[in-house]
Amino acid sequence: MAQEPSDDLDMIKMVAALSTRQDPIDAALQVADRIKSQLGSAPDLLMVFATLHHARRMGMIADTLRDRLSSSHMLGITASGVMSGPTEVEQGPGLSVMACRFPGVGINPFWIDHLSPRDSMETRAAALSDRIGASEDMKVTLFFADPYSVPMVNLIPALSAARMQVVAESGRVDHIGTILGGMASAGNRANTNTLLLDGEIRNSGAMGVTLSGPIQIDTIVSQGCRPIGHPMIITKARGNLLLELGGVRAVDAIRELVSELDANDKQLLGDGLVMGRVINENKSHFGRGDFLIRNIMGGDETSGAVAVADLVHAGQTIQLHLHDDQTAREDLSLLLDGQRLYSKPAGALLISCASRGHAFFGDSGHDAAAITHAFDQKPDGANLAKSGTEVDPQAGIPAAGFFAAGEIGPVDGQVFQHGHAAVVALFRQPE
Repeated sequence: MAQEPSDDLDMIKMVAALSTRQDPIDAALQVADRIKSQLGSAPDLLMVFATLHHARRMGMIADTLRDRLSSSHMLGITASGVMSGPTEVEQGPGLSVMACRFPGVGINPFWIDHLSPRDSMETRAAALSDRIGASEDMKVTLFFADPYSVPMVNLIPALSAARMQVVAESGRVDHIGTILGGMASAGNRANTNTLLLDGEIRNSGAMGVTLSGPIQIDTIVSQGCRPIGHPMIITKARGNLLLELGGVRAVDAIRELVSELDANDKQLLGDGLVMGRVINENKSHFGRGDFLIRNIMGGDETSGAVAVADLVHAGQTIQLHLHDDQTAREDLSLLLDGQRLYSKPAGALLISCASRGHAFFGDSGHDAAAITHAFDQKPDGANLAKSGTEVDPQAGIPAAGFFAAGEIGPVDGQVFQHGHAAVVALFRQPE
């Protein structure tokens, strides 16, 4: 394990605070006081996540936080639920704020107002590159949007391509920095969500900040699925329709595979069957992180077609996956295991699908608690032998985030919009 840096003004520091007070000003004051007592200096960036109860008062909340904390930059979004530390607020008012001290880090705020459908992908990517402030020193773009006013099907690929490119000795083209974020989820129709960036508040569009310079960002995208059956080649497709898999009608190929599942897996098929599409076909074999998970929308017995929430074409490889709470727990845990090999993060941003709450896991706060306590020191053998589990409420890393109507994060170097996923940014002191 790398040695953790001491806490001084030259080091990254993050502080998370939560208020469930009904009054937005009282909530903002409570959060600001908690942050001020722990951070020790003015934050370079505030990330503000508020439930629908506070959506019409985001301006007042922003003014209160700015007056109390003198933050240089502030971004915020309204959501169906918010997170802070191990706590998830899915019912009632909630205001979660992450205060960040990022010494020497460049912070570039931006709004994205319009993308012309007539422009080519290259033209859109070039325009977005300038807008988000892509550079050779870019580490991450935190991106948030209203789902009812932004054409994500065009925007996300252009954003992914907007990053600067570097060619490795092997010839592989990689991008500098990553992009992650999520969609507002407080409202269920146009003009019911709120986006906040510095002093401006809007009910539509997209915005965010790009961080560049001396900071390390590591990402986790947990799609919470496991493969079943075997990989299959698409031999005929049209748009979002799978017509043939391995020369067999898609409906029949999937039916045959499902018939071979054991009883436990068959019980999960009702709501848990999804498709995984291979992202990089050049790999010799496929495993965790190689698939982009997409919903299966239904099949037609007459034509034999299966509709999926993706554009597909012949030659691609797919594999069916199951999505259930136990798999989601294990997937996130395995991804966090890999991060434990490195230094303890200064903090974490968590964007989790709105479906990954209490109703899905059967308990409250699963994703938030898993992230917050992922880097806690493990108890020694004597304590492990004791019955029961004790969690130090003061332990853990600062974490904040929200439940999204669509999560945005990288898989195999490309940026996608997800469903059912937990997307995590871990902020570390650069090595």
